[in-house]
Amino acid sequence: MRGNTPQLIFSATNALNKWLKADLPRLPVEPGKQAGVNTLSSGSDCLCWQVHIIDNRYQSYEKTIIACEANSRFTFFLPVEQRLSLQELTQILQMEWQAVLADTLEAYQIIPRSEIALLLSDLSELEFNPEWVRNTDLSINGHISDAGLWVTDTLSDRKLSQLTPELAAELAAYLNTQTRRIKQRKVKFVPLERLLGYCRDLSGKVREEEALHSAKIIKLSDYRRT
Repeated sequence: MRGNTPQLIFSATNALNKWLKADLPRLPVEPGKQAGVNTLSSGSDCLCWQVHIIDNRYQSYEKTIIACEANSRFTFFLPVEQRLSLQELTQILQMEWQAVLADTLEAYQIIPRSEIALLLSDLSELEFNPEWVRNTDLSINGHISDAGLWVTDTLSDRKLSQLTPELAAELAAYLNTQTRRIKQRKVKFVPLERLLGYCRDLSGKVREEEALHSAKIIKLSDYRRT
């Protein structure tokens, strides 16, 4: 994408920071505010995810990384059995959120496949700039805790030690199509619909820049012919 490159903010909880054996910087805060528990918000110039890790059972090797987008509460799961480097996790998260979005849109036939493909193509043009911080947004943390219970209860009911990729996708699709509530703001929404709207806005900006770039090329071509 030409122009400003949007940031992709991954906000790690203390538990994930410890598991990664990383020393991530705290999210910068305004004077007077408590460090480490500040609100995340996605916008036109950044996409923010709260990322946490849970044990599938008490002190188990098998764990699940839970990522939840700040505005939509769109959530997905990464089953892990061995420690990942920060670079490895970054690459997986960057690919996985778009894959889960596309799979859920297709499974529930929210939009045609052709539009899903076009949306993914536009998102690939954005070249998000990833950045990690250490912070726990308490309003998102409640949604992550609920998602964690879905993971552990599902594993217990099915007598599994780890989510399969198919089960992780199925669980994410179910949660992302349910109505969510943010009590402080007294609003209701469906995560999938809200993230789709956000991505459509980003897609529109990609097309605007492409049209502007094409117009400049045409004008330059006309100038050379004169």
